[in-house]
Amino acid sequence: MTVKPTQILLSPLIVIFVVYIAVFLFQLHVVFPVEARFFPVYSATASLMFLPHAVRVLAAAIIGPKAFFLLVPATIVGSLIQSRNYGEVFNGTSLLMVLVGAASAPAGYIILKRIMGDRFVFSELMLNWRYVFFTGIIASAVNSVGLVAVYVAPAETTVILNLMLRFFVGDIFGLFVGLVFLTFVFRILRNFRTA
Repeated sequence: MTVKPTQILLSPLIVIFVVYIAVFLFQLHVVFPVEARFFPVYSATASLMFLPHAVRVLAAAIIGPKAFFLLVPATIVGSLIQSRNYGEVFNGTSLLMVLVGAASAPAGYIILKRIMGDRFVFSELMLNWRYVFFTGIIASAVNSVGLVAVYVAPAETTVILNLMLRFFVGDIFGLFVGLVFLTFVFRILRNFRTA
């Protein structure tokens, strides 16, 4: 079997990696500065709209739990870029945060599949945006609990719940914006094909 260059360039690994890094750079250079300007207290700990979560969830929706192995390298590169940008050091805590972030969407996929049982059909997942959004909600919950467990030293319950809610809201809003954007892009492509 001969592998064509287009098959390599359009492989899920390359596409997910490139899209994740592109969205993460947009998050780092556009979204984070805007949030820091208008919501300095909130943005110091979590983003109001974390767009890379949409990429993680869509990766899990497209290829299932194996997305974890594609998301880890992309998330590591994103974290390294962020660390360099903010003068931070990539350490063991950073690696744990990467693993939690990369595992959240595949975990959301697995949990939704367990909940839905026979009604959950992998091949239909991308055709049903509700499944994608529910996967994203579960993934946001997993991510927020995991990040707080790794990131926060023992603190008061209200501080922990507040931070978990911030991560959860940022992920959900990022997913929502990402899905709306994709719907818009798909509509343009559909109109372009029919024209």
